[in-house]
Amino acid sequence: MIDVFNNSLFYVSIILLLSVLLSKSSNRFGLPILILFLGIGMFIGNEGFIGLEYQDYQLTHSLSLIAICLIIFSGGIMTRSEDIKPIIKTGISLSTLGVLITTFLVGTLCYFYLKLPIYESLLIGSILSSTDAAAVFTAFRDKDSNVSKNLKSVIEFESGSNDPMAFLLVSLFLGLHQSQLEFGSTSLQMIILNPLMGLAGGYFIFKLFLFINDSIKLDFQGLYPALTIGFLFLTYSLTTKLEGNGFLAVYIFALQLGNAKIVHKNALINFFDGVSWLSQIGLFIMLGLLVVPSRLADIAPEASVIALFLVFIGRPLSVFLSTMNSNFDFKNKFFISWAGLKGATPIVFASLVATQLGSAANLIFDIVFFTVLISALLQGTTLKFTAKKLDLLFEAIYDPDFPIDMEVLDKTKHGIKEILINKDDFAVGNRIIDLHLPEGASVLFIKRSGGFILPNGSTRFESADKILAVTTEKSTLEEVVHCFKIEKDLNPQSLLDDEVALETEEQDTEDINHEVLPDKAA
Repeated sequence: MIDVFNNSLFYVSIILLLSVLLSKSSNRFGLPILILFLGIGMFIGNEGFIGLEYQDYQLTHSLSLIAICLIIFSGGIMTRSEDIKPIIKTGISLSTLGVLITTFLVGTLCYFYLKLPIYESLLIGSILSSTDAAAVFTAFRDKDSNVSKNLKSVIEFESGSNDPMAFLLVSLFLGLHQSQLEFGSTSLQMIILNPLMGLAGGYFIFKLFLFINDSIKLDFQGLYPALTIGFLFLTYSLTTKLEGNGFLAVYIFALQLGNAKIVHKNALINFFDGVSWLSQIGLFIMLGLLVVPSRLADIAPEASVIALFLVFIGRPLSVFLSTMNSNFDFKNKFFISWAGLKGATPIVFASLVATQLGSAANLIFDIVFFTVLISALLQGTTLKFTAKKLDLLFEAIYDPDFPIDMEVLDKTKHGIKEILINKDDFAVGNRIIDLHLPEGASVLFIKRSGGFILPNGSTRFESADKILAVTTEKSTLEEVVHCFKIEKDLNPQSLLDDEVALETEEQDTEDINHEVLPDKAA
């Protein structure tokens, strides 16, 4: 028994190390990490080199739900409310109306082309309707180049928030297909109450988390991620028990937490970023194990038609129709449609269907998996190229967080403030000593061009610098900001210096006159 465990641990560690190391080269060659991890799973799977037999859809689905919750939570906690405010209406439209349009377009094609029953066709459409949060978040983590903030935000917001709507439709059409539901008042209640309970569940459990997190002081910082994980899965399970949308609740909980002032938030963000990566690796490899390549070859012609229809017709139509009233132009809308990457989420939904339908779901699972492969290879490998051709790509400056837990300092009597230096501010071109900061105030860091500067008294400020200033008392924070922002001619010390300089100049002029006038008289 110990030998079996040892061998399993050995192989898992080798697979994990290979996945991490190969992910670096995948970026170099433009190959999506998704394909890499799925390929590893297929390599060690049923018809792969190692031939590991694994077809447990129930276990896969259960573990996948955990992984998706962690991935959605990680994306939500890193989303800033100021980034999504300008695009919130467009994002909601894409994640609801866009999902509906995609479902019915793909479902209609499956009904007429594959001659499948209507509810089974719509079930395939709903499975393929959502974009994948893991694939999209990974695609937009390039530190060297990126698209505009609004464009990036709307794509990430859609991918993080459209899973709940897609999951709702999958559950609905799966029930209709199994004749467990009838399309009427029950299904309409499900469509309305399910997301509302998700919104309410995520918000109220966040409030509970905030109260407990602020009320207790844990002795060890490492316990805060454990506390958060506990609330994360409480959010999903309790909301689901109350017939609400668990994925939506998790996303709302993460979004609220990411924009709240809580202790050790930076540590939480880094922790869940790492957990999210582990979840992606494990999830994609596990999904790759389920694939039977010989079955994919049999379904390839039909699946190719569905995949290409989704990429070139279904997705663009859903994007353009659901963003008709947005401020995005044609190029931006086209890129949004091209960035609708398919990934683990549709495969997870397909595994859910397989747990309910058994071998009857093989056709659905194979179509979905083949479509995901086409999407990842076609869209994922050309995402940066497409952005460049549309003139939407620009060089990005890596803007890391200050290496300090601001929420912890905010709980003390000390003041802490992040200040952005604008081009018209008094601080531009001046040194720290020129600002005449109040007693007890100092500048800890200057963030400039993606790096940090540890300043001294002679360090000069530049436009677009971000300053981290601290004071011994919170009451002096506004005075500190005043010293950075005030115009030179309004700075009292500058006025005093100018007055002294004027008096000196007048005295020098007078002395010169005394020396020159006698010469003229002579």
